[in-house]
Amino acid sequence: MQLLRNLGELTRLLILRETSIRRHAVQRTIAEELDMTVQGVSEYLRAMEKDGLIQVVDGEYRPTIEGVRVLHERFRDLRDFVDRTSKNLAIIEVTAAVAGNRIARGERVALFMDGGDLVAYAGRESPSTGRAVQPADRGEDLAVTNLQGIVALHPGRITLLRIPSVADGGSRVVDLERARKALRRVDADIVGALDLPAKALANRLRIRVDIRFGVMAAVIEAAERGLDVAILVPEDRVAAVVSAIEEANERLSQKIAYQTSAVA
Repeated sequence: MQLLRNLGELTRLLILRETSIRRHAVQRTIAEELDMTVQGVSEYLRAMEKDGLIQVVDGEYRPTIEGVRVLHERFRDLRDFVDRTSKNLAIIEVTAAVAGNRIARGERVALFMDGGDLVAYAGRESPSTGRAVQPADRGEDLAVTNLQGIVALHPGRITLLRIPSVADGGSRVVDLERARKALRRVDADIVGALDLPAKALANRLRIRVDIRFGVMAAVIEAAERGLDVAILVPEDRVAAVVSAIEEANERLSQKIAYQTSAVA
């Protein structure tokens, strides 16, 4: 919306509103209400008088008829813009969390991301807070409302464990002892297998696979939630996986770090 991109127009609109709802005989009181300098207000008023938006009546600054028309038109446009935009926003009023300790109904709670889950604690401090809708003991789920702030979150790391593609032999040509040594060097909370050769290798290594389907979407979401993820990836699909991570990073303020490591 053009109005929101133009700070000068926004200031003119605020001055029109201020002079329409309160009486101002001097520029200083307008400046105080709008947290501006008197000099700044003076310059705006001079230009707005010249444009026919502001006039002095009985020693007070007031909008002209044209100023009132502009004021109503701009606020109507702004209201319509907010109404249209808010329909597309995911405004969360209630969210689910796991109780980190005993919580009473209506108690203020601090929210943290722990192990990929949103956890609520009573008696702690956090940039993100809410109010418990019902009581809960540790480990129980509960609804949290009156949400304020943003949960402190640091993305995890994704490690791409490269294995031979099926055309090159897949899991059958992997040296299992070498693969075990490579995996011991990786610290991961969860493991994903991108395809059947990757799953076959995990079975041979007796590694539990946490993610088998919708792998890239799940891996990226897990990393966004702060978990470190290892994913077994055939060599011929490494580039596609890297592209998916880079695409996700384009929308994230804190980027997901990733690295590759050969297991064979």
